[in-house]
Amino acid sequence: MTNQIWFHKYQIIKVLGHGGTADVFLCLHTKLNTLRAIKRIRKDHILHSQLLNEAHILKNLCHSCIPTIFDFEEDAEYSYIIEEYIEGRSLKVLRNQSEHIPEKTIIEFTIQLCDLLQYLYSTHNPVLHLDLKPDNIIISENQVKLIDFGASSYKNETGKRKYSLGTKGFAAPELYSGHTPDERTDVYGIGTLIYFMVTGKSYNVTEQKRSVKNRLRNCSAPLQGIMKQCLQYYPMLRYSCVFALKKKLLDLHQKNVKVKDESRKSITIAIAGSQERIGTTHLGFLIVNYYSQKSMKALYMEKNNSDHVSSILNRYKQNKIKDGAYIVHNCYMLPGCRVPLPAQLEAYPVKILDYGKLNQDNYEDFLNSDIPLLVCGGKEWELEETEKALKLVCEKKSVRYLFNFVDGSRFREILKYMGKLTCSRIPYEPDPFVGQIGKTLSQFLDQLIE
Repeated sequence: MTNQIWFHKYQIIKVLGHGGTADVFLCLHTKLNTLRAIKRIRKDHILHSQLLNEAHILKNLCHSCIPTIFDFEEDAEYSYIIEEYIEGRSLKVLRNQSEHIPEKTIIEFTIQLCDLLQYLYSTHNPVLHLDLKPDNIIISENQVKLIDFGASSYKNETGKRKYSLGTKGFAAPELYSGHTPDERTDVYGIGTLIYFMVTGKSYNVTEQKRSVKNRLRNCSAPLQGIMKQCLQYYPMLRYSCVFALKKKLLDLHQKNVKVKDESRKSITIAIAGSQERIGTTHLGFLIVNYYSQKSMKALYMEKNNSDHVSSILNRYKQNKIKDGAYIVHNCYMLPGCRVPLPAQLEAYPVKILDYGKLNQDNYEDFLNSDIPLLVCGGKEWELEETEKALKLVCEKKSVRYLFNFVDGSRFREILKYMGKLTCSRIPYEPDPFVGQIGKTLSQFLDQLIE
């Protein structure tokens, strides 16, 4: 079968897996020279129509840690789903190749998985995964990715499922009892994954308590408590939602993290604008680029609802991820929908927080930063919004006022009304990802964030 060409463009490289419901192949798209995964499903399989549901679900999802569906083909015997190939090791392989997984890593992986599930639940038509197992979790550079949506269902269609596709040892009891699954069904699945990462074994409800206790001897009491609540037989006794579970994990992680001396030297730069579309995002990436050229890691964090980072990531597929952040044009960035782990933030001595338009909800956080930068408009029709922003910050001495899109004469006119406040005019630089920052801009940034 190796080297066969399917559908005139997919060269089969190897078999990735054989299952009871489908076979998965790694292939090369010969025209695009990119890897793809092909899931082949027999048309005479009793679960054929239900398994095809994966294609319908994936086509409406857009997340860097969930495979993108590219194509669908069929012949007389099979249906074929062609999707993005997610590189990395499955959680099953990772655990089997390790004597143990550190508890800190287990907590971080589980928090990332909660983030992914929260994304599924937040879409226009919420999705339940319903088959969380080690084979369906891919670890790539310590990033958790979720695959195989063959058992998944839209939340409002769970009652229409004819068959349960849960995996023994990882599936919640209600998947076998005929009760309608909900978010708590995935909470149970998360509990089984924690158990697997700790013990290397699937969860067996009927197993003797003594043997379970022995397997969990290296697991802290707080993590055992979280896991046990996830694994309650009755859904009403589990965490009510993934968000509640994630909060418990974050609290535990925070207690376990030891603050390093280096973290005290970190700098937080906050950027806000007197109005929307005044250039806070542009300035944020300029500052990240500035530090990059000084061989310092700076992280851009989107603290507003613009979704600019998501727009960038959607344009550049297969983005690199390191220390919990995406890397585009050598700039580290985090979209607003993503909550970083405290340990991940320690990797960045400089953090740039983009709050977008300054308002009643964010001005206190803005002022609490080490270096608050307020980007203002200087044109006649912008001055009213600028004055509102000035009132919010009460002319705090720590704030540095930056005027964008104004020439020298206009800026000098503005200075007459700014008193003793620290003001600057942002030099013109059309590309925030410019390879080499010019002398004028470099001097401006030197003075701005000294």
